[in-house]
Amino acid sequence: MRYIVGIPYVNRRDLLYRAIDSIRPYWGHIFVLDNSAERELRHDIGLSRSVTVYEPPVPLTFTQSMNWFQRMAAEREADAVFYMHTDAEAHPGTPEAFLRVLEELQSSGRKWGLALTNFDALAAYNMEAVRAAGPWDTIFSSYFADIDYHRRLRLAGYDEVFTGLPVEHHGSSTRKSDSRFNFIVDTTWPLYERYYELKWGGKMAQETYMTPFNMP
Repeated sequence: MRYIVGIPYVNRRDLLYRAIDSIRPYWGHIFVLDNSAERELRHDIGLSRSVTVYEPPVPLTFTQSMNWFQRMAAEREADAVFYMHTDAEAHPGTPEAFLRVLEELQSSGRKWGLALTNFDALAAYNMEAVRAAGPWDTIFSSYFADIDYHRRLRLAGYDEVFTGLPVEHHGSSTRKSDSRFNFIVDTTWPLYERYYELKWGGKMAQETYMTPFNMP
């Protein structure tokens, strides 16, 4: 299977190291987007030995990062694009087992769109499904974006696969480590929640529209 692994980085380099170290079988396929305000990874020579670090002209939001990873996967004609939280840590054996599950899904011909471990702490998106669903909605910066995208995958006819494979998620550590970012999230949360409701005709699990904004 051809794949890339995307990890967007904002802060907590110590957790990033643990995340990357826990997925050693994926080394050589990993792209880290340095979205930190101070460009913390610019001179990290040790990190660049195991992953590709890319520094965008300006820090990207979560949704912009996900679209960047999708473009990288498309350019490399990948079958899947992986996403991992920077504060996640795969248990021993999980990376290999996850890859086996995905290879079995591909060979089975099942119409899968998203494969999850501990929810999306480590996840994979089928590029066939990505082409059908399109890019992430960048009006969302982060929260509610995954709910929106996963709904679009389901509406396009693609399954979610819950593997149950163990991945530790250290719990919004990026947000907790930056008081300014935490303030922005708390302030904008109701705005993104309302936008989601307007887009899909209801709150999460109460949606009434089958197309965004009920448009054909």
